[in-house]
Amino acid sequence: FEAVRFNFEIMTNFYVLQNDDEKIDFLYELYIRNMINIIGKIFDGLSTACLLNLRDTSDLYRFLIDQDPKSIKRLNIASYWIYGQPKIVPICSQPGHMVTALSANGDSIIFGLLGFDATVRIHSKENLKLESTLIQSREFPASVSSVDYNDQLIATCAYESLDGTGLQHAVYLWRRHEKSLASKMTPHSDMIRSIKLTSRYLLTASNDKTVCITDIQNPGQPKIIHRITDHEDFVSCLDCDRFNFVTVSVDNVMKVWELNTWKCNFSIETKNPTLKVAMTWPLAATGGQSSVMLWNIEKGYLIRELTTGTNHGLSCLGLSWYAGKRTVNNSLPYHKNEPGCKNHNLTEVYLVAGGNQGVLSVWNTSALVSGHAGNE
Repeated sequence: FEAVRFNFEIMTNFYVLQNDDEKIDFLYELYIRNMINIIGKIFDGLSTACLLNLRDTSDLYRFLIDQDPKSIKRLNIASYWIYGQPKIVPICSQPGHMVTALSANGDSIIFGLLGFDATVRIHSKENLKLESTLIQSREFPASVSSVDYNDQLIATCAYESLDGTGLQHAVYLWRRHEKSLASKMTPHSDMIRSIKLTSRYLLTASNDKTVCITDIQNPGQPKIIHRITDHEDFVSCLDCDRFNFVTVSVDNVMKVWELNTWKCNFSIETKNPTLKVAMTWPLAATGGQSSVMLWNIEKGYLIRELTTGTNHGLSCLGLSWYAGKRTVNNSLPYHKNEPGCKNHNLTEVYLVAGGNQGVLSVWNTSALVSGHAGNE
């Protein structure tokens, strides 16, 4: 193989020197010299999306790709994934009820329903059976607008009628094992757009332009310990891990913070909408409308700008570890501050964007982080 590569480099240098003003089709030149193994190596380095586009470029490229077993296998797998019908396993079927919020980053699937009352259902991931139902409110209108959980607690956010004068923006804390309400609090004066739980803190983002941090070590008596007021517009979303959290506001500003110190390490005004955010250190994704931006928030730079391929609005965004690499509650297998951590392995992180018309867009971030030019 080294000898073949050496000959290929000699041939490449020759054509660059002799044909400065001409375009050289290297695949054709390799083909007429019967250097099929080199062509196969080139195909192996292309993403599936690029391979599909290359196949449609000319009859020769179509022939070369169709004759390469590895390329055809990759295309067949991609075609089945894109156009095939995935197996759908219903978890809950309640006609007349809308699923308004969902969290499934641990050992349970927990979601909020809006019907004649606002309920929270807890299903086991192992067997999908219903474990319990929590009644947040029996009033109508009322809804569960956001939900998150950890090993001990479930947090739900509610819009509730308040004596006909307006909406009450409340947060409920539930004890998971006892399946009982621990406390109810109102940390904001306006609509709460997003909530997140860690083992110690409840983080809430609101239209009052603030982020509230509440100590929940005593869930029966939660205590607000810090309020961030750095955003100048509605704080539309937040996400966190055990060490950091990210916030975005509707004026297209993203900020990266340290938990415990509340120090802002990175702030940038983006050119695209930032209505949603998701993070898996050291990556974060922001999005709105049909655009998604992938960031390295450890070093503070934009990796790629992506598009969902539809004109429908973006309704949800997620960054997730491959199932075999993730632990309960989405805790990371490494972090820069943990002992023994030397390298970040980003090959198992997937970016998922959901649209208002039911379209899901999925990217493998390894191709994006490595600098690949394709929107894969």
